[in-house]
Amino acid sequence: MIRRIIGLSLLIGLFFFMVEAMHEFGVLYNDEARLYFQTNGFLETGSLNLVTGIYLDYRLLDTLFEAGILLVAVSGVSWIAQHDHIEHNPLFMLDRFKIPELFVSIARVLYPIVLLFGIYVVFNGHLAPGGGFQGGSILATALLILYYIDLNKKTNLTRIFFIEKVLYLLLLLISSLSFFTRGFLFTNVVSPDMGVAWQSVFLITLNVLIGAKVALGLTAIFIAFLKEGR
Repeated sequence: MIRRIIGLSLLIGLFFFMVEAMHEFGVLYNDEARLYFQTNGFLETGSLNLVTGIYLDYRLLDTLFEAGILLVAVSGVSWIAQHDHIEHNPLFMLDRFKIPELFVSIARVLYPIVLLFGIYVVFNGHLAPGGGFQGGSILATALLILYYIDLNKKTNLTRIFFIEKVLYLLLLLISSLSFFTRGFLFTNVVSPDMGVAWQSVFLITLNVLIGAKVALGLTAIFIAFLKEGR
């Protein structure tokens, strides 16, 4: 009974704390940042999608950390799932079940559609909702569909891990070039004075690198889990 009273008291106290916090938030809230991005975002970043303009320009350093976290996660999974023997065929779980022919036929139809849609999302992330992270996830789905289409598909995980690390190093290298072109680290290497078209080239390049890295990283995690199912 005493525990229930204490728990109820804590919930009531938490409720009043949240109400007071919301009141303070309403007092302190302002829309200066939103108005600034709406007014200057396109001209300063070259992106119609302000989300892309923020995470690939204003907050590019945060994006590099996010990509680095995925790299650490993939490396951790690969280390945990490593084996003493070399095995290129990760179908230790899929081949336990008979995959219906209808499922394989549908997968063959969906594969090119998902692949093209993923590429579209990556390349148009600065114009519409999307970008490297979203498009990379879609591309990873397309790559994983291949394992249901072709059960004899072979994959070299070591090569995938190596390519992903190289892509991340390229991402860091290109992002740091802004220090030489504009005097600031980790922002768009193209000055707004050069025009929106050239700024878009930088955004597309980063989205492609991020998309490829995310696609390979998620695919590698999936394959590593399949190997653990042995």
